[in-house]
Amino acid sequence: MLERIWPFGRNKFRKALDEALEKAFEGADFEPSSELVEEEGRYILRTELPGLDKKDVQVYLEGPFLIIEAERKEEQRKRHLSEIYYGRIYRSIPLPADAQPEGIQARLKRGVLEVEIPRTPSSSPARRSIAVES
Repeated sequence: MLERIWPFGRNKFRKALDEALEKAFEGADFEPSSELVEEEGRYILRTELPGLDKKDVQVYLEGPFLIIEAERKEEQRKRHLSEIYYGRIYRSIPLPADAQPEGIQARLKRGVLEVEIPRTPSSSPARRSIAVES
């Protein structure tokens, strides 16, 4: 169908679109997929960083944010297809209010960075009802 309405054909259209998007986002940082889950006494942040070694990854605190930075270096070779992102990887995650910056630990295993963030023990319930008077 596309061949009938687009004279350049599907492959040429897709290539032109890919090139335009690549130029539009040139120099932009890649934000990897992440999840932050709450567990008893801690938070666990998981971020997908496939193909990277721990020497390529930096994790640090900057104010109330946990920062993850890395870079995937491009290998020089003749490509026939490339859907892998090369370049700077950056992710900034705001820490929850009860997170304890001391004691944060990070480990990279099978392409997933896992950061364990201790929580301050809560002495009061997270939710409390307040009576409304008239």
